[in-house]
Amino acid sequence: MTSFRLAKATGTHGDVFAAAGLADLLSSADGVDEVRIKELQTAFEIQAPLTPERITSIAQIAGYPFLKTNQKVKVPGGVSDWVDYQREKEKAARRRKLLEGKRRKTAGEEIEQLLKQEEPRPDWRLLQVLNTVQGDETSNRIHSLIVALKPREFSDSVRSALIALAAGEQSNLKWPATSVQLFSPTAAKGYSRLKPDSTDRNDKTKEQWTDPFVEWLRYRGYFAVGCPFFQGQKAEHVRLLCPIPADISINAFKQVARELRLAGLFGGPPKLDSLAVLELAELLVRHSEEYAAMASARPIPGLKMRGKRPSDVISGIWVTHYQSLGSAKAVSAIATLALPGWFVVDNDIQAKAFIDILTEHKRVVRSLEDDHSDEIGLLITYRRFLESRGEHAIATLLEFMARFGALVLRAREQGRKIPQFTTAHLEKLVMGNAPKFSDILADAGFKAVAAAIRAATVNAQAQKAMNRPDYREIRYDLLPDLRRKSGLPGNEQLIQSISEFISLYNVENARRRELNKPAPRNVTTEEFESLVRLIESHGASVVGPMLCAYGSCRLPREEEPTDVAGELK
Repeated sequence: MTSFRLAKATGTHGDVFAAAGLADLLSSADGVDEVRIKELQTAFEIQAPLTPERITSIAQIAGYPFLKTNQKVKVPGGVSDWVDYQREKEKAARRRKLLEGKRRKTAGEEIEQLLKQEEPRPDWRLLQVLNTVQGDETSNRIHSLIVALKPREFSDSVRSALIALAAGEQSNLKWPATSVQLFSPTAAKGYSRLKPDSTDRNDKTKEQWTDPFVEWLRYRGYFAVGCPFFQGQKAEHVRLLCPIPADISINAFKQVARELRLAGLFGGPPKLDSLAVLELAELLVRHSEEYAAMASARPIPGLKMRGKRPSDVISGIWVTHYQSLGSAKAVSAIATLALPGWFVVDNDIQAKAFIDILTEHKRVVRSLEDDHSDEIGLLITYRRFLESRGEHAIATLLEFMARFGALVLRAREQGRKIPQFTTAHLEKLVMGNAPKFSDILADAGFKAVAAAIRAATVNAQAQKAMNRPDYREIRYDLLPDLRRKSGLPGNEQLIQSISEFISLYNVENARRRELNKPAPRNVTTEEFESLVRLIESHGASVVGPMLCAYGSCRLPREEEPTDVAGELK
């Protein structure tokens, strides 16, 4: 047996957990150097060079720790990999207390030593979520059973289950595994109420389609690639992120997931999701064997990116939200986000460009405050951009950037530090993913009017922030007005609005020249006519947002405006 196919039976992260768990199990066999997971349309294929001798050498371990949640839980004899949950919880509480009101950089040597002593386990958050979503009871039962089996019994059980799996059949193992929503979200459907319609609280019908062997693989997969985060004011909700493998070795997959778990992501659902996708894509490029040296990073063995897009290695992220209902948690949302596949990374220049774009987008997303109603709307729009690919995704990004440009003006006027996108990065994304928009960006009239918009809005405000005495009038109303006119029926309203702006812009330029003040060149009649042709060809709803988006970006050679202290405003 060299390959297995696990069907995407649930359409949730449970399928990824099962595939990762199987790959993790097979990688423990003697002589198996690399196990790969490849995503097919309806299944995951796990490739491993197995022989009968190698199957019998699979390590007899559960693949995850036994969790002793309280004093009533007894650790069975023979179980060596176990965690005292209460002890770890107390250690985490002491660590939080040490950090209260302190910044890690200024904690001091004594505090730093104490923090090292109270360093949590790398899988501590996984254990916390396992406990809070009540998945430890079934995982503990399987852990105990595996340890208690005789070596021959374990080997025979695994061998028969693998043969059944290769044939697409149930394993028929009599292991006491039960289906819970942490490992298979659809298990909770219809069972989340105290007494669902037409069922008894002790009803066991859902276990009829539970394969104990596959459930065990899901437990292993959860600890291998699960990335849970707590949310809410009291950390009462759980948002479980699970990378979806496209073509990657299990060892690299586990390492990438571990890096994502420890990445320090934060924010409400749309902000956390967006940062996770961008962070994961950057991890793939930055820590790949080919480009790690270029990025001054440590390579992850087996992670190869040359000639690939990040989405060719990990296709996306499953997101499952477990909402707190007081004494229990229920699945309230399931979604899939696509990993960026903006262009192929085939050399160091492309790798650096990809990392630079991702870094820019992360700065923008981090700057948005998800406790403000208008900015949470922006974050939701940006997440919609990450939910698709191609022209539809770029259209959503342009909509986001058009609205974000207006926010830049308003926020900087209030003294907030908020970054900008750059024109070069936007051009690279549009030209690589939405060819039909490329002719708009390349048009001389579009670029001339966009430059005028930039000069009258973000650049003028930057001049003011740098205390330049001769900054031009800042048109705070321009971007919102153009966005509004773009959404109206027909093209006339947008054309008229642009015409009025250009007239005032050219007049102000002339007046500044008369006063010997610096002024950019005027927008010519030919350039305006070229833009009008674009609007009539593509429509105001397309060209308008692109003007706002491109016009609110800074040119690569321009620096972010700073205040007198030298900080980004």
